[in-house]
Amino acid sequence: MDAPKGRYKVIEKDGRLIVIDNATGDVASGTTLPPRPATPGKPGGSPIAPGKSQLDSFADALLRLAVREWDDQGRAVIHWSWKQNGQEQRWDAWLDEAEQKRLGRALVGIAAAPLFVLLFMFASGLVLFIGMALTMAPVLWGIRAIMRLQSDTDGRLDPTY
Repeated sequence: MDAPKGRYKVIEKDGRLIVIDNATGDVASGTTLPPRPATPGKPGGSPIAPGKSQLDSFADALLRLAVREWDDQGRAVIHWSWKQNGQEQRWDAWLDEAEQKRLGRALVGIAAAPLFVLLFMFASGLVLFIGMALTMAPVLWGIRAIMRLQSDTDGRLDPTY
């Protein structure tokens, strides 16, 4: 017994995926997708850009979430404010590509904080101590990296930069 035929089928034509409606034989409207880029050793390609690690891809995603403003040259514009010891603090700066990478990686380090909470809930004794050391180290590194980046770039909002 054969399996019933589905409503649609997907074929590849000229390097693009096209969805065909089996009932009519026509191309379903608006359903062509670009092919995934092929990477050596991985059939079907990978969603990660060539030459970028998964860490850098995750860092870029966190950077896009954290930065709300970008200039016309693709630089991140930072306007962050917070209260520290009852005083208003600000960080205003443009970040070049290397500084954006530093900020993204620091945010990845800080994103390790929820792992500590999970370890605290499910572990005990030596496992908890080792887990705390392994998860809190990247968090503290991320905070320190952002503080260093802030001191390197503070007040740099000159459009001629």
